[in-house]
Formats: sequence, C-alpha cells, structure tokens
Amino acid sequence: MTALKFLSEDFPCDIICSGSMLGVAVASSSSFPVGYVETWDMFPLTFLEFIEAMGVNPTIIDTIYNCIQNNTSIPLAIHEKFNQFFKDYMIIGGMPEVVKTFLKTKSYRDALLIQRQIVDDYRNDMLKYAHGSERIKARECFDSIPLQLAKENKKFQYKLIRNGGNARYYESSLDWLKDSGLIVKTYRLKTPELPLEVNKELNIFKVYMTDTGLLVSQFDEAVIKTFISRDIGYFKGALYENIVAQILHSKQKSTYYYQPSPTQKIDFVIYYQGKVTPMEVKSSRHTSSKSFDSYIDQYHPDIAFRFSQKI
Repeated sequence: MTALKFLSEDFPCDIICSGSMLGVAVASSSSFPVGYVETWDMFPLTFLEFIEAMGVNPTIIDTIYNCIQNNTSIPLAIHEKFNQFFKDYMIIGGMPEVVKTFLKTKSYRDALLIQRQIVDDYRNDMLKYAHGSERIKARECFDSIPLQLAKENKKFQYKLIRNGGNARYYESSLDWLKDSGLIVKTYRLKTPELPLEVNKELNIFKVYMTDTGLLVSQFDEAVIKTFISRDIGYFKGALYENIVAQILHSKQKSTYYYQPSPTQKIDFVIYYQGKVTPMEVKSSRHTSSKSFDSYIDQYHPDIAFRFSQKI
C-alpha cells in the first residue's frame, strides 16, 4: 500500500487494487496511506442485474414497475416467469463467473462446478490470510453455516460448529468472516424502536452467506437437483431469508430481526426512508402471519413489507 502511494504520485493515473480478501489484508497492514485511498465494496449481482444478464426485455421490467407503482396485479404470465427467474437466481447466485457460465451453457451442473471452485478458493484464502488458530476456526464457522440455517430456529449456535464450542473460542473467527465479506450477521432486537443499533442483542444473531448460490452449492448434488426440479422443501424458508439478507446487504442496509417469543418472529427489521420497517419473507404463496399482524397492531409502522410468490 505504501509503495502504491508513491507510485500514484509519480504517475498521472489511477491505480486500482482488487481482491476478495483485500479488506482483511489492509486491516492487518502496518501502514495505510490516509487520504490516498477510496474504497468501493463489490457485491454479487442483484436480481435486476441477473435478469438483465438473462436478456429480459426492459419493457417487461417497466411493466412490473408500473404495476407496483399503480398497485395493480402483475400479469400472470410475467409473474410466473419471474418466479422461475428468482428461483434460478437463488440457485445460481450472483457471482459473475457463475452467471456467465450459466448463460453460456444453460447448465446448472456447469455453474455448480464454478461455485464449488469459488468456495474452495475462499477456504484456501482463509488459510492464507487468517493468522494462527483462526485459520481452522474460520473454516469451521464457515462450513457450519448450512447446518445453522437448516434449523427451525436459525439463531447461530457455536455448539453446532463443534461439541463444546462457545463464543469465547469462535467469536473472533466469525467476525473475521464478516470482515472478509463472506457472511452477514443479523442481530436480534430487544425492541424494534429507534435507534435500532442500541437495541440489538450482541450475543444473539443469525448468520447468512453473502451469495445464496454459494450456500446452495455446499449441498450434495442430489439435494440440489431437488431444489431445481421440485419444491425446495423444508429448507426453502432458509434460502428465501438468505436471498433477502443478500439483497439488503448489497444495498448496504444493516439488518435485524425481532422475536418477542418462541412463536412470534419478524424476519427482518430495517431502516427504510428513515423509519423502522418490518419485513416478512414467505417462501410460498401463503401470506398469512400472526406474528406480522401482531407487530402491525402493536407498533403501527408507516410502512411494512410482506414478500411472497402470491400474485
């Protein structure tokens, strides 16, 4: 970094550095050229970027926007087609090389091979950039994420990484994964009131991956075929939550969730237009939710979102 500072002074050009673990590498650097560096965070393709890459006619997207703005139903044929696009987006994800391969070959298997190579590269990066015992612990945390999300209660539990695991042993490794851009932490709120930052419970949170396609790729091929050919099954709720967390993260939104009791839960709480806003994520066409209705009745938010496949 210091050498590049002097290089930029000697040559009239911009210098660009990129890398999946660049943030971690810079954080461990002994010097940093303050005032010389502008940092840009890169994210997987958004759903809009994905369907643009798929060659969808922009006029169809305009039709959807008009329906939303006018509070009218989206034409059934378009709705069903975009539900399929969204399912493909969950399975393929937004990593550019994976999307490029899928567009070229139309093969989920070819895309899967690239996804698994990326996951392997991430694991190798953990060995390269993490220090000492963090190398093994970071990989253990990373590899436990599918199991963490497969539970009915998706709260992150250290004991699922290894018997006897606890925060003291694994917390720094989990933060390393967050700093490296591989995961998103969503904290539980004591109460969904302003400011959300001071109402989060630091020891209770969920962990999502920043690319849902890479999450899917960690399952066996037989399971992935089920995802593709039929209903995603009991795990689909976790995938839909993960994709929403991914989208909100790409918009640089801090995410929280609210669970006042074991039987009541709001999937996400965010700031939207400066207001505390609940978000309910449904993985099917079923939209009823006592938890969501109860939240509305109690807190009377100006805006509340409920997402589902229902037209």
